[in-house]
Amino acid sequence: MDTIEFHKSTAKELLAIKDRVRNLVNNWGEDGRHQEAVIKTMIQRFLPEKFKIGSGFIVRQTGQKGNHEPSKQIDLIIYDTSYPVLFKDNDFVILTADSVLGIIEVKANATNQGLGDIVKKANENGKFIFNARVDKSKLLFNGIFSYESTVNNVDTISNHIKTPWDELGENRQLFSVNHISLNQNWFYKFWEHEFRDGNLPHYLYEINELSFSFFISNLMDWISGTSVIENSNLWFPVDKSIEVRKRF
Repeated sequence: MDTIEFHKSTAKELLAIKDRVRNLVNNWGEDGRHQEAVIKTMIQRFLPEKFKIGSGFIVRQTGQKGNHEPSKQIDLIIYDTSYPVLFKDNDFVILTADSVLGIIEVKANATNQGLGDIVKKANENGKFIFNARVDKSKLLFNGIFSYESTVNNVDTISNHIKTPWDELGENRQLFSVNHISLNQNWFYKFWEHEFRDGNLPHYLYEINELSFSFFISNLMDWISGTSVIENSNLWFPVDKSIEVRKRF
């Protein structure tokens, strides 16, 4: 059985659906809801039943009763259904921060839409969630998923990711953007455990036709405990380091 082709089929399916929509509407880049729906449906297939994925807002209490603060709207929120939900209407949700496992910004083309600005917004949402939590040790999956993006200069990509990261200050490794699928071939990951050793573990990988699948596999690994790592050859069928591994 060919595990690699199984994972490559994820990219083929996502891009095929994107192209089907694009053939029916002129400007896919402006139709954000369809972009989110395509990747949301794919992620939902892999999620354990106790987790859900939706779109909406996180709200946090203030020091004054009767007052609260909302986050900016978040494209996709992965949350634990064992926690109470403030509001739910189909896939639209308003949640408290303790239920949130991950957030994802979805873009048609992160290069054209401004990767630096996208990273900055995702970092702000991540920090909002972190500040709202009582348990500050709980890590957040903070991802950006782009169907297309131009990657022809690693230094440029590095600046778009690191400049907003450098501005965040204390505890940034707990909530800042840590996974980006730039397109079907290029994948970024922040290795939080290496940061604890005093390094700056930003890595950009070239993994042809596997970036979308690795994005989803990393999300499953983040939320599932030991299952993914114990079956790592199934979820990660190639070693990222055999392609291009650039640290910045």
